[in-house]
Amino acid sequence: MPYCSPLDGDAHASVGAINEAIRCLMSRPADQTRAEQYQELLVEWAAACRLGAVCWTTSA
Repeated sequence: MPYCSPLDGDAHASVGAINEAIRCLMSRPADQTRAEQYQELLVEWAAACRLGAVCWTTSA
């Protein structure tokens, strides 16, 4: 199963790209790997928001 990555070769992902990666990840069965990747994406999302991006979340 490929990793849901927001980077596509860029050093820093946009909030929108990170949100898309989270959606990709959430479409997969729950397991330990998905939980770890989700945690990593949330850290990236928080870092992108600190850089002045307009941040929003979607409800599940």
